[in-house]
Amino acid sequence: MKWFLYGMGFLWIGVGICLILLTDMCRKAIARILDAIHEKILAVFSLAVGFLLVLSAFWSQNFWFIMMLGTVAIAKGVLLMFNPKNLFERMKDWYLNSASDNTYRLFGIIMLIVGTVISSWT
Repeated sequence: MKWFLYGMGFLWIGVGICLILLTDMCRKAIARILDAIHEKILAVFSLAVGFLLVLSAFWSQNFWFIMMLGTVAIAKGVLLMFNPKNLFERMKDWYLNSASDNTYRLFGIIMLIVGTVISSWT
């Protein structure tokens, strides 16, 4: 399962760099992806990644951190699956229309740090 942790770490590093350097292009790409995919498919994907992170935590040097990320991904999947009070649409609207470029860059910095931590602690 280390291969999954390395893959997720390098994926998050790549997406984080893209969000920092190519903010407008990433905003448009994320909008196309979120418009094309139904929220239930995103929920199943998030649940699958969360379960794989929880399983991979046993092969990591820092069990608690990977377990926490997996638990958050599972919670996100459950939230997307049930979508209380149309929360997904409101969050998507905020993320695509109201969030500033600096918000995208902040998310990119966080993803870069988390990806580096996952890759180095595996």
